[in-house]
This record gives sequence, C-alpha cells and structure tokens, in this order.
Amino acid sequence: MSLGDKDARASPVEKAHDSKEEKSIEPQTEDNSAWRLVRALKEPNYRYYFMGQGISLIGTWMQNATLGWVAFSFAEQSRWPAWVSASQLLPSVILGPLAGRFIDRLPKRKLILITQSILALLGLALALASWADWLTPGRLIVWAVVSGMVLGIDLPARLAYLVDLAGRGSLPNAVALNSFQFNLARAIGPSIAALVMVQWGAPACFALNALTYTAVLFALFLNDAPGLPHPRLHAKGGTATAAIPPSVWGTVILAGLVSGLGWPVLALAPGYASQVLHQGPETYAYLLAGIGVGALCACVWVAAERSESQRRFRMDLAMLSVGCGLSILAQVERMELALLAAPMVGLGMVGFLATAQTMVQMQAPASQRGFILGVWTGVLSGSLPLGNFLAGPLADEFGVAFVLKMAGLGILLALGIRVAIGWAGPYRGPVRL
Repeated sequence: MSLGDKDARASPVEKAHDSKEEKSIEPQTEDNSAWRLVRALKEPNYRYYFMGQGISLIGTWMQNATLGWVAFSFAEQSRWPAWVSASQLLPSVILGPLAGRFIDRLPKRKLILITQSILALLGLALALASWADWLTPGRLIVWAVVSGMVLGIDLPARLAYLVDLAGRGSLPNAVALNSFQFNLARAIGPSIAALVMVQWGAPACFALNALTYTAVLFALFLNDAPGLPHPRLHAKGGTATAAIPPSVWGTVILAGLVSGLGWPVLALAPGYASQVLHQGPETYAYLLAGIGVGALCACVWVAAERSESQRRFRMDLAMLSVGCGLSILAQVERMELALLAAPMVGLGMVGFLATAQTMVQMQAPASQRGFILGVWTGVLSGSLPLGNFLAGPLADEFGVAFVLKMAGLGILLALGIRVAIGWAGPYRGPVRL
C-alpha cells in the first residue's frame, strides 16, 4: 500500500492532527517587525517554559563548569574532566533511540516533570557529597553515568515537546530561542560559578543548581500542553509508518561529526587555561564565557532567518567559523588572543547545531519525531564521549594545542568535502525504516 493510500484511509482525528501539524511549515513572515526574532514567545505555554528553563539552565552551566574544574583538580590531568563529561553523555547513545520510541507514546509534560525532579535530586546529592569531601574521580564518574541515564530520556523529550509548546509554524524560532537561552546560560553560568567557587566553594555551586530546577518545574505546572502522542501511533499496533527523508539522516551524521570534533574544547578548557595560558579558574571561566558570547551571536543569527535556503548556507559558514576558531586557539599563548578566538568557536558550533536541529525537526514526520530526536540525541551524545575519550589522553600525551589544531583541521576538511560533493544537497524521495 502506498503512503498516499494510507493517508487516504486515515481517521478524521488523524487528519485533523496532521492538518494542524503540517500547516505553516515555514514561519509566518513578520519581516518588518522586531517581534519576528521572538515570535514563539507569543504562545503562553512556550513563554512559561522558556522563562523557567532559562533559570534552570544557568544552574546547569554553573554545575558543568564546577564539575570540570573539580575533576581537573584531582590530578591536574585533562583526562578526568573529559571522562566525566563523556560518562554523563554516553548513556544517551543507547537510551536516546529507545527513549524516542517511548516518548512518542507518553504525555511529554508528565515525563519531563519526572526527569527534571530526578535531576534536581541528583544535583542536591552532588552538593552534599562535595560538602562532605566524599568525591573521588571514580565516584564522580558514577554520578555522571546515573545523571546521563536520566538525561538520555529528558533531552529528546524536551526537544520533541517544543512542537506542542510553540506550534510547527514557530518551531524554527523556538529552536533558535532555546539555543539563545542555552548559550546565554553558558555565558552567565560559568562566570557565576567562578565567583561562587572563590567565595564559598564547589558545594555551593552544586546546591544552587539543584535549587534552580524549581523554576522549570513550576513552569511545567503552569502550562496546559500535555504533549499527547500522535494519533497514528494507536493504529496498527502502535507502529508509525511515515517515511523519513534521507536528508534527515545526512544532517544527523554531519552534526555528530562536527560535535565530536568541536565540543571537546569544553573539556580541554581547564588544561588549556592552566598549561597553555598559565592561568587559573578565572581564565577558564572566561574562556567558557567567550564561547558562550559567540554562541549568543549565533542564536540571533539563527532566529533572524527568512527562508529555508539560508539554513544550508549558514551551516557552511558556521563550520568555517568553528574550524578557524579552533585552529587559532591552537596557535596562540596569550589570553587576549584566546578570548578573541573563543567566540568564533561558540558562533560556529551553535550556529551549525541549531540550524541542523531545525532542519531535522522540520523534516521529521510527526508520528516519529520523538524517535528521530532520540536518534539525534544519541548520535550527538555518542560523538561527544568519543571525542572526549580521545581528546583527553591525546592532550596529556601531545599537548592541548595539538588536539585543538587537529580538531579544527578535521572540521575544515569535512566542510571541504561537503562543499565538493554536495553532501547535504536536496534528497531524492523518502526512504522507509
């Protein structure tokens, strides 16, 4: 039976859902209005979620920055922050695709309430363990694995929930705004963490992060978007039959490659600040903040898009920016020059990944969005641990600058191949799973 025959036999409920889902595939044009940059905030449910998640993300980046420095301080080796980061992401490689199928069948709002509550408790446990001086490298990795298991369900659920909160017509803008607040938190969180660590120590950073989860939990209680499963999942034993464009898989694979080469710079930043720039935790925080500033610029860039054709061009420019930024970091030994290159990395990484995620979300069939975003999470989460597991020991053996140089050249090479053979060119029809 053809896909068209199946659509013809769909129930009225399915057709109504699909009609609502598919209308306004591109954002409604408000080209002459500044509100075009924040149009998704006009939806109350998304607005509540945006504000609550923004507060929570500042706490998350406080915790991430503190984790990196605590892990590095155990033996002053780059492998420990790299391995802790990898351990937190690795569970998503397995859980991401499995959780995606699970997410497609449950109300997303209730599921996210559960996962966010567990993450708050884990943050509190980390604060207590740090305060009691109970942390060791092994125990920190165990905590990271448990946290990663929860994130393996939470991340694809929150990504899939965006359509329910903002609507498909405002989805690209919602993705851009989410990237904006994520990277605003990336810029603010480490700076606050540096101040708090100097004044009160790492336990206070972890405790403040646990407290910030109350904001997103309150926002979830306020909104009335349950994120119900797509009606077609209830047909034929719950098997979704919509075709998935091959361009979705191509974009996911390219995103995994760029992520695996580019994001280990975050795990290498403590070693870079200490061993290359010969500075302390303040400079480490400034480097992360610099990457965050570039990321914020990328979010404005993404939010201001006017057409689908801009996305492919933006992906090329973003890859060029991150490749050049990493290469420059590898060559300089002065803090001022490093702080000029760091925003290039943030601009490129976030500009590329936010655009790639938008393309995946827009092209994903509604009945399989959770599954596809689970795969997206799994691929990115898998590429990050792989990159970190390689980057940490290589940095200890050959130096941080060598690893950054190889990563930059790798991304520039991938860009050259993409341009030369049209890797991300138009797809020619759908394929079936």
